[in-house]
Amino acid sequence: MNEIIQVGIIGAGGISTQHLNALQKEPRAHVKAIADISLELAIEQAQNFQIPQIYGDHREMLSREQLDFVIICTPNHLHGPIAIDALKAGMHVLTEKPMTMNLDWALKMKEIADAQNKILMVAQNNRFHAETVHLRRLIDEGRLGTIYHAKAAWIRRNGIPGWGNWFTVKELSGGGSLIDIGVHMLDLAMWLMHFPEPVSVLGKTYNIFGLERKKVAHWAKVNEKGEFNVEDLAIAMIQFADGSSLVVDSSWASHTKEERAYVKLYGKDGGAEFDMLHKKTMIYTDENDLSVDIELRPTPQDERLLAVGNMVDAILGKAEPICKLEESIAVQKILDAIYQSAESGELIKF
Repeated sequence: MNEIIQVGIIGAGGISTQHLNALQKEPRAHVKAIADISLELAIEQAQNFQIPQIYGDHREMLSREQLDFVIICTPNHLHGPIAIDALKAGMHVLTEKPMTMNLDWALKMKEIADAQNKILMVAQNNRFHAETVHLRRLIDEGRLGTIYHAKAAWIRRNGIPGWGNWFTVKELSGGGSLIDIGVHMLDLAMWLMHFPEPVSVLGKTYNIFGLERKKVAHWAKVNEKGEFNVEDLAIAMIQFADGSSLVVDSSWASHTKEERAYVKLYGKDGGAEFDMLHKKTMIYTDENDLSVDIELRPTPQDERLLAVGNMVDAILGKAEPICKLEESIAVQKILDAIYQSAESGELIKF
């Protein structure tokens, strides 16, 4: 395969800028085309990043351009259909999180990816932080011992991403705070725990502030005629076959001191805490009957660049995807179970 990988971007919104900034630093990748139903937005991004080809329909781009892989930066309900279109067109796919709307779609995507022998990877960029990479290495070495419990949370004080846009309409998003920001911490905790097999999920969701149009983020827009039929807070307790457990807490809005995003790990020989917002990771252990706190200070790295680089390496046959498809499906399975449990009020068993 040509060492210069030809890339297409589908969706020209804000998240595409993060991918495009990373791609500019990856010498083996060239962004050849961009597509968005808002041609004006696609033109703007094309001018900002010197992208030669512009399309208002991703299907036209897929049929006309010779691309190695595409990056999907669209609202959640389009991840599955667009990924399948690209896979059937013979292209590898890197899609923004969440993988898709539900487990049924996730399994369809895997079926097509397997049939086409193409890579399908979800861009879980938090796995590529210098701190989490180093923490995972220490866990692999057994420094924490057996991890028996974990907590994962992303909690905002005033962070509802608008009112009446696709984020707040379940048919377009699949859910609220859990599938938007909670999925980041859920995936990271599962990855650090080596993806134990889930056996049960108990979930609860709340819509306290959204319906009253309170606590909307300062950067967000409000559509007075729009809907808000998703949760602004979700919590869950997950139990695994090996006896370990995980508590997940995600909210767009709450009366709390400040925004927090973290994963806490409880191990037999040590504990750890990753503070995503402050890029700080601590190890807590005992030595000679004394409590010892260790701060990890690895050299900072561009997680988006590493994610794109890993995708390029995988396409070139030089590495395996860090975000394995089976792991993303496992995360989707848990997301579905949390929502199902919240709706039914019952424990969901696998």
